[in-house]
Amino acid sequence: MSPFYDQRGPDPTRRSPFPPLTPFDRISRLFDGLPPVVAWLLKLNIALYLIFKLGALFHSVALDASYQLLSLSLAGIRRHFYWQPVTYLFLHGGFFHLLLNMLTLLFLGPETERSMGSRHFLAMYLLSGIIGGLGWLWITASTGLNAYCVGASGAIFGVLAAFATLYPHRRLTIFVFIFPITTEAWKAMLGIGVLEFFLIPSGGPIANAAHFFGALAGFLYVDRLYESALVRRSLAWLRDYFRSRPHTPYNPPSSGGSAPPSQEEVDRILDKISQQGIQSLTREERQTLHRASSTF
Repeated sequence: MSPFYDQRGPDPTRRSPFPPLTPFDRISRLFDGLPPVVAWLLKLNIALYLIFKLGALFHSVALDASYQLLSLSLAGIRRHFYWQPVTYLFLHGGFFHLLLNMLTLLFLGPETERSMGSRHFLAMYLLSGIIGGLGWLWITASTGLNAYCVGASGAIFGVLAAFATLYPHRRLTIFVFIFPITTEAWKAMLGIGVLEFFLIPSGGPIANAAHFFGALAGFLYVDRLYESALVRRSLAWLRDYFRSRPHTPYNPPSSGGSAPPSQEEVDRILDKISQQGIQSLTREERQTLHRASSTF
């Protein structure tokens, strides 16, 4: 005989064959129906955020030192902390930073993972984050900025680009500052990519370089995975376009309709070169030598 459990509700006499749900059960059910990689990425990012937030709340020196070691920085790479381009993806600087990234992953990640497969989705996610971090390091090294980078934004932008490549005509609503704009996915991603590219030199607290390079990596991964090869086809179109254009041979303006220079003039210029060097020639003398080389 199966046991019965008290069922809390309006009727306290009701009994249920199912055990009551604990808070942990309720939290775990939030991830029911999600594909495995998206579910684990959500859990890992949220768990690490809470751990380090509690560490900061209780002034934990060990957790603070760990946070610095796991964050991405040029100084860390110079000290051979080569794990940082991966570990920085799972740290976040604030609640809204975490919320925005995780909501994007929750909305666009499941469909993208089901289309790509879990193995390819995880590879694309990590590769986008790593390339985004390396791109940020490259820009940081060129500007001499002493900063560190945290957050899954590079990988999330890879997910955005992957979704837009898989479903280019799906309509998305994005917020440009505070204004919602609904458009096709490929147009939204193209606009975001262009905006992030032009924001790279501005620096500031937002790692626009990581966003841009992460999105580029996500697009290229899906583009190559499904053999659509948009980049290759675009380059082939440009090559065919320029090959099909009529070719007009170039004739220097100075050579049209002018008499060839005399041998005496050429000898004089050559003597000048031997005595004073070629840098001493005037523009007219250089043109004379050019006409002579085309004539004799």
